[in-house]
Amino acid sequence: MDYKDLQKIQKESTEQVLPSQKKVLSAADKIRRKTSNLPDPTHPPMGWKDNKGYDHIFPWIHLPRLHPKNHGDTVIFNASERPANQLILGDNLEVLRTLPSESIDLIYIDPPFFSGRNYNVIWGDTNEVRSFYDIWEGGIDSYLVWLNARFWEMRRVLKKTGSIYVHCDWHASHYIKTEMDKIFGYENYLGEIIWKYQGMKRRTAKFFPRKFDSILYYCKSLDYTFNHQYKPYKEQYLKQFFTHKDKDGRIYRIQKMTTGGDRKQYLDETEGEIIDNVWDDIKPVHIFGEAIKERLGYPTQKPEALLERIIKASSNEGDVVADFFCGGGTTLAVAQKLKRNFIGCDSSRVAISVTLDRLVKVGEEMSGAKSNVHKDKAGQEKLEMSFEKVPNIEVSYLGVYPTEKFANIPQNDFIDFILTCYGASKNTADGIAHGFRPPGQSEPILVGPSNPNESISGKEVKAFFDEIKLRLEPNKLVNAKIIGWRFSRQITEYIKILEQYIFKYNLPVKLELIPLDSKEFRARVLQRYPDASDAEFFLRFSKAPVIGDIKVKKINGLEYEFEAIDAFSTNEDGWLVNCQWDFDYQEGHFSADKDYVLSREKIKDNKKGEQFKAILKARHIFEKAGEYTIACRVQDNLAGETILNKNLVVE
Repeated sequence: MDYKDLQKIQKESTEQVLPSQKKVLSAADKIRRKTSNLPDPTHPPMGWKDNKGYDHIFPWIHLPRLHPKNHGDTVIFNASERPANQLILGDNLEVLRTLPSESIDLIYIDPPFFSGRNYNVIWGDTNEVRSFYDIWEGGIDSYLVWLNARFWEMRRVLKKTGSIYVHCDWHASHYIKTEMDKIFGYENYLGEIIWKYQGMKRRTAKFFPRKFDSILYYCKSLDYTFNHQYKPYKEQYLKQFFTHKDKDGRIYRIQKMTTGGDRKQYLDETEGEIIDNVWDDIKPVHIFGEAIKERLGYPTQKPEALLERIIKASSNEGDVVADFFCGGGTTLAVAQKLKRNFIGCDSSRVAISVTLDRLVKVGEEMSGAKSNVHKDKAGQEKLEMSFEKVPNIEVSYLGVYPTEKFANIPQNDFIDFILTCYGASKNTADGIAHGFRPPGQSEPILVGPSNPNESISGKEVKAFFDEIKLRLEPNKLVNAKIIGWRFSRQITEYIKILEQYIFKYNLPVKLELIPLDSKEFRARVLQRYPDASDAEFFLRFSKAPVIGDIKVKKINGLEYEFEAIDAFSTNEDGWLVNCQWDFDYQEGHFSADKDYVLSREKIKDNKKGEQFKAILKARHIFEKAGEYTIACRVQDNLAGETILNKNLVVE
């Protein structure tokens, strides 16, 4: 569907208006044109351009997904007959563009609020550096254009029976609604939910304290899924109305019928108080009580009760629920508990790891089995037991690629991956060159080993050069590219020798070594972007940080202090933004449960404002003495991640 289709639908809707209303509408149109202060649904959403959509602002770059089948990031719960749930590290716009149309039943998103807090995420929030800040250099216009491009794709992937909930607040809810009216249609606006949360009330400067968020609710069509939700009657209500009891002890009330007479309404036959659009019964996770038990230390985390109500209302078991700003994973965790399938993505490695830990914990509770697989005598992976078949979880990567994941990828798959990134076609004929960039074959490409620790060999380079010489044409320059993780000293020297040979014999050949994690490679991939510098965190081959050791110090009784020693980022311009601890590390997998700590602090930078920095120390009180495995996981601002574990005897 493009904007012309949207205009047609809106025109048809207008033609169905009663004749008596047409004069009013005509007058409103004149006022709108004159004052320009009323939303005009016939105008395209901000940032839209005919024939180009949002591609002129956010160019569509066909980046390949690094799939778990290649690198093992799959949690197996032994439900092979059901589709795996997807968790994707990547920019949500690019992720959305990879999803098929009309494939999702329900979308909930909790995007940046335009709050004026230090947040600049035009090209994605690859990690904490950008994940929790909210400043837009172009003001409200740039914010809305950024959102609109994503709304447009979300409308495409929604089923006709689907719905979308957009969590926002007073900063921009009115602007967002106007733009969503244009994209989803005003007639598909189902209302605004007010989430009134509790907390300490402080006297503000010159305005009333703000104690609610808005959740805008739209459908794809009027044939949408909806299930009414109820909550138990309040005690005072029961005492006031349900005042009768029959001989069997059943409680009821007397209702006056409009047709005359009375009827008994039994309490055990009522579903409760129907829930309206003001939700004042759900506490945020930072408030003391039941909700605080969910707290993971992740900023902007929402309570499970909030998502449970939304998911139950607008989806059924087996439906697909999506969250494209998944953060700490509340939407996905609740969807899994309610037996929905899910798709979640985030540009933060921290968000993905925290969410995965949380989902594994939910899956273990539902299945009655640990997530880790065991190998039988034949080498086949299997679970020892499973009481309920929970869909598997696959973690994949799009646009941000952990370097260590490539070590075990088959060479042919790696070549395909690089050629796709580089915008080259695969060589289908016999020859040494792996691919070519258009036009013609003027830019042959040779790809090095998939293992980041290996260099391409001199033998391969020589064979590649010899093949190029055989295909030389008069007055046609051949720009040959050799792409790899690293190039040994011998290779760089050999290239110099070949360049001398080219110069001596005046050959129309240019050889170039391009490291994968170099600015040259990224510049070529991102050449369609107006300003490639804005995409600094969009395409990144991220190296893992280093942890030297875990230092253990006994404080008192069962209380211990832990510190990650000699921990640092190995990425250029990288630093550690987050440190996670699991004090009961089981069978090789982190678990975000009661023995889990997320530790970091905010720091101020004169140029970049507030940022996160990892706190490498943590304290923990064990419930009882025994043998434990302690694990520390650190992440840097460029999506690098490392886990180190250590055995400990607690006495």
